[in-house]
Amino acid sequence: MLERVWRAATAANGFDAVVILTDDERIATACMQWGADCRMTPASLPSGTDRVAYAVSRWFRDVEIVLNLQADEPLVPSQLLESLLDALTNHPFADVATPIASVASIEEVRSPTVCKVLCRHDGTALLFSRAPIPFDRRHGIGALEHYRKHIGIYAYRRGALEQFAELPPDPIEVLESLEQLRLLRAGATFLCVPTDAELIAVDTPADADRVRAYLRRQAML
Repeated sequence: MLERVWRAATAANGFDAVVILTDDERIATACMQWGADCRMTPASLPSGTDRVAYAVSRWFRDVEIVLNLQADEPLVPSQLLESLLDALTNHPFADVATPIASVASIEEVRSPTVCKVLCRHDGTALLFSRAPIPFDRRHGIGALEHYRKHIGIYAYRRGALEQFAELPPDPIEVLESLEQLRLLRAGATFLCVPTDAELIAVDTPADADRVRAYLRRQAML
Protein backbone atom coordinates (compact mmCIF):
# COMPACT_ATOMS: atom_id res chain seq x y z
CA MET A 1 0.00 0.00 0.00
CA LEU A 2 2.81 2.41 0.87
CA GLU A 3 4.56 1.67 -2.39
CA ARG A 4 1.39 2.49 -4.37
CA VAL A 5 1.11 5.86 -2.61
CA TRP A 6 4.81 6.60 -3.12
CA ARG A 7 4.58 5.85 -6.83
CA ALA A 8 1.61 8.19 -7.21
CA ALA A 9 3.55 10.94 -5.44
CA THR A 10 6.67 10.49 -7.55
CA ALA A 11 4.56 10.65 -10.73
CA ALA A 12 3.06 14.03 -9.75
CA ASN A 13 4.45 17.13 -11.46
CA GLY A 14 5.64 20.23 -9.63
CA PHE A 15 7.29 18.69 -6.58
CA ASP A 16 11.02 18.88 -5.90
CA ALA A 17 11.23 15.79 -3.68
CA VAL A 18 9.20 12.89 -2.33
CA VAL A 19 10.26 11.72 1.10
CA ILE A 20 8.82 8.92 3.25
CA LEU A 21 8.89 9.62 6.99
CA THR A 22 8.66 6.81 9.51
CA ASP A 23 9.71 5.71 12.99
CA ASP A 24 9.69 2.02 12.03
CA GLU A 25 12.87 0.35 10.77
CA ARG A 26 10.80 -2.30 8.94
CA ILE A 27 9.19 0.40 6.81
CA ALA A 28 12.55 2.03 6.14
CA THR A 29 14.00 -1.30 5.02
CA ALA A 30 11.10 -1.91 2.63
CA CYS A 31 11.43 1.60 1.16
CA MET A 32 15.09 1.02 0.34
CA GLN A 33 14.04 -1.81 -1.97
CA TRP A 34 12.12 0.68 -4.15
CA GLY A 35 14.86 3.31 -4.03
CA ALA A 36 12.69 5.71 -2.02
CA ASP A 37 14.14 8.55 0.07
CA CYS A 38 13.11 7.41 3.57
CA ARG A 39 14.04 9.23 6.77
CA MET A 40 13.59 8.30 10.41
CA THR A 41 11.68 10.58 12.76
CA PRO A 42 11.07 10.26 16.52
CA ALA A 43 8.39 7.82 17.65
CA SER A 44 7.24 10.39 20.21
CA LEU A 45 5.70 12.67 17.57
CA PRO A 46 1.91 12.63 18.12
CA SER A 47 0.65 12.94 14.53
CA GLY A 48 1.59 12.72 10.88
CA THR A 49 1.61 16.50 10.59
CA ASP A 50 4.01 16.79 13.54
CA ARG A 51 6.23 14.29 11.72
CA VAL A 52 6.20 16.41 8.56
CA ALA A 53 6.89 19.59 10.55
CA TYR A 54 9.85 17.89 12.22
CA ALA A 55 11.28 16.87 8.84
CA VAL A 56 10.87 20.37 7.40
CA SER A 57 12.64 21.96 10.38
CA ARG A 58 15.47 19.45 10.18
CA TRP A 59 16.08 18.87 6.46
CA PHE A 60 13.97 21.21 4.31
CA ARG A 61 14.05 24.66 5.89
CA ASP A 62 13.81 26.53 2.59
CA VAL A 63 10.63 24.94 1.20
CA GLU A 64 7.59 27.14 0.60
CA ILE A 65 4.87 24.47 0.22
CA VAL A 66 4.81 21.00 1.77
CA LEU A 67 2.30 18.28 0.90
CA ASN A 68 1.40 15.77 3.60
CA LEU A 69 0.22 12.53 2.00
CA GLN A 70 -0.37 9.57 4.28
CA ALA A 71 0.08 5.95 3.27
CA ASP A 72 -3.57 5.06 3.87
CA GLU A 73 -4.65 6.43 0.46
CA PRO A 74 -3.61 3.69 -2.00
CA LEU A 75 -5.89 4.93 -4.79
CA VAL A 76 -4.73 8.56 -4.76
CA PRO A 77 -4.16 9.89 -8.32
CA SER A 78 -1.13 12.03 -9.08
CA GLN A 79 -3.41 14.68 -10.62
CA LEU A 80 -5.07 15.31 -7.24
CA LEU A 81 -1.71 16.11 -5.66
CA GLU A 82 -0.96 18.52 -8.49
CA SER A 83 -4.34 20.24 -8.03
CA LEU A 84 -3.62 20.86 -4.34
CA LEU A 85 -0.27 22.42 -5.19
CA ASP A 86 -1.91 24.61 -7.84
CA ALA A 87 -4.72 25.64 -5.47
CA LEU A 88 -2.33 26.85 -2.79
CA THR A 89 -0.05 28.54 -5.34
CA ASN A 90 -2.96 30.41 -6.95
CA HIS A 91 -4.80 31.43 -3.76
CA PRO A 92 -2.42 33.42 -1.53
CA PHE A 93 -5.10 33.90 1.16
CA ALA A 94 -5.11 30.16 1.95
CA ASP A 95 -2.83 28.55 4.53
CA VAL A 96 -3.72 24.96 3.63
CA ALA A 97 -5.32 23.27 0.62
CA THR A 98 -7.13 19.97 1.15
CA PRO A 99 -9.47 17.82 -0.98
CA ILE A 100 -13.17 17.17 -0.40
CA ALA A 101 -15.64 14.91 -2.19
CA SER A 102 -19.33 14.10 -2.30
CA VAL A 103 -20.48 11.33 0.00
CA ALA A 104 -21.66 8.15 -1.68
CA SER A 105 -24.15 6.89 0.87
CA ILE A 106 -25.94 7.51 4.16
CA GLU A 107 -23.54 4.98 5.68
CA GLU A 108 -20.65 7.32 4.89
CA VAL A 109 -22.45 10.21 6.56
CA ARG A 110 -23.04 8.11 9.67
CA SER A 111 -19.59 6.53 9.80
CA PRO A 112 -17.17 8.05 12.35
CA THR A 113 -14.25 6.88 10.18
CA VAL A 114 -15.40 9.32 7.46
CA CYS A 115 -14.59 12.94 8.28
CA LYS A 116 -17.30 15.36 7.18
CA VAL A 117 -16.64 19.00 6.27
CA LEU A 118 -18.87 22.05 6.18
CA CYS A 119 -17.63 24.76 3.81
CA ARG A 120 -18.26 28.48 3.54
CA HIS A 121 -19.56 29.90 0.27
CA ASP A 122 -15.99 30.84 -0.73
CA GLY A 123 -14.84 27.22 -0.55
CA THR A 124 -12.99 27.48 2.74
CA ALA A 125 -13.63 25.07 5.61
CA LEU A 126 -15.92 26.15 8.42
CA LEU A 127 -15.87 22.90 10.40
CA PHE A 128 -14.58 19.33 10.29
CA SER A 129 -16.23 16.56 12.27
CA ARG A 130 -16.68 12.81 12.44
CA ALA A 131 -20.34 13.49 13.21
CA PRO A 132 -22.89 14.18 10.45
CA ILE A 133 -22.68 17.89 9.59
CA PRO A 134 -24.97 19.57 8.83
CA PHE A 135 -27.40 17.85 11.22
CA ASP A 136 -30.97 17.64 9.94
CA ARG A 137 -33.16 18.64 12.87
CA ARG A 138 -36.15 16.66 11.61
CA HIS A 139 -34.53 13.55 10.19
CA GLY A 140 -31.00 13.42 11.63
CA ILE A 141 -29.50 12.99 8.16
CA GLY A 142 -30.83 14.99 5.23
CA ALA A 143 -30.34 14.73 1.48
CA LEU A 144 -26.86 13.49 0.52
CA GLU A 145 -26.27 16.60 -1.60
CA HIS A 146 -25.78 18.59 1.63
CA TYR A 147 -22.80 16.53 2.78
CA ARG A 148 -19.14 16.52 1.82
CA LYS A 149 -16.42 14.25 3.09
CA HIS A 150 -12.89 15.36 3.78
CA ILE A 151 -9.89 13.50 2.39
CA GLY A 152 -6.90 13.68 4.71
CA ILE A 153 -4.30 15.08 2.32
CA TYR A 154 -2.88 18.56 2.96
CA ALA A 155 -0.76 21.08 1.10
CA TYR A 156 0.67 23.46 3.71
CA ARG A 157 2.48 26.75 3.47
CA ARG A 158 5.60 26.39 5.56
CA GLY A 159 4.39 29.04 8.01
CA ALA A 160 1.16 27.14 8.68
CA LEU A 161 3.08 23.93 9.23
CA GLU A 162 5.41 25.66 11.66
CA GLN A 163 2.43 27.14 13.49
CA PHE A 164 0.89 23.68 13.81
CA ALA A 165 4.04 22.31 15.43
CA GLU A 166 4.19 25.20 17.90
CA LEU A 167 0.57 24.94 19.03
CA PRO A 168 -0.48 22.52 21.77
CA PRO A 169 -3.08 19.90 20.82
CA ASP A 170 -6.52 21.50 20.82
CA PRO A 171 -9.12 19.91 23.15
CA ILE A 172 -11.58 19.48 20.26
CA GLU A 173 -8.82 18.04 18.07
CA VAL A 174 -8.21 15.42 20.76
CA LEU A 175 -11.94 14.80 21.26
CA GLU A 176 -12.59 14.24 17.54
CA SER A 177 -9.15 12.77 16.80
CA LEU A 178 -8.86 15.18 13.85
CA GLU A 179 -5.53 16.96 13.81
CA GLN A 180 -6.63 19.60 11.27
CA LEU A 181 -8.84 21.14 13.97
CA ARG A 182 -5.71 22.41 15.74
CA LEU A 183 -4.96 24.88 12.95
CA LEU A 184 -8.58 25.57 12.03
CA ARG A 185 -9.48 26.64 15.56
CA ALA A 186 -6.34 28.78 15.66
CA GLY A 187 -7.64 30.76 12.67
CA ALA A 188 -5.93 29.11 9.68
CA THR A 189 -7.71 29.17 6.32
CA PHE A 190 -8.29 25.75 4.74
CA LEU A 191 -9.13 25.92 1.03
CA CYS A 192 -11.28 22.92 0.10
CA VAL A 193 -10.53 21.51 -3.36
CA PRO A 194 -13.36 19.35 -4.81
CA THR A 195 -12.40 16.07 -6.43
CA ASP A 196 -14.36 13.27 -8.06
CA ALA A 197 -11.48 10.80 -7.69
CA GLU A 198 -12.58 7.46 -6.28
CA LEU A 199 -10.58 7.21 -3.07
CA ILE A 200 -10.77 4.65 -0.28
CA ALA A 201 -8.80 5.51 2.85
CA VAL A 202 -7.68 2.35 4.63
CA ASP A 203 -8.61 2.82 8.28
CA THR A 204 -9.91 -0.71 8.93
CA PRO A 205 -9.38 -4.24 7.54
CA ALA A 206 -12.75 -3.88 5.78
CA ASP A 207 -11.40 -0.80 3.97
CA ALA A 208 -8.42 -2.84 2.74
CA ASP A 209 -10.83 -5.44 1.39
CA ARG A 210 -12.73 -2.70 -0.45
CA VAL A 211 -9.49 -1.50 -2.08
CA ARG A 212 -8.59 -5.03 -3.17
CA ALA A 213 -12.06 -5.51 -4.65
CA TYR A 214 -11.81 -2.18 -6.50
CA LEU A 215 -8.40 -3.08 -7.95
CA ARG A 216 -9.68 -6.49 -9.06
CA ARG A 217 -12.62 -4.82 -10.83
CA GLN A 218 -10.29 -2.37 -12.56
CA ALA A 219 -8.09 -5.19 -13.81
CA MET A 220 -11.14 -6.74 -15.47
CA LEU A 221 -11.99 -3.64 -17.53
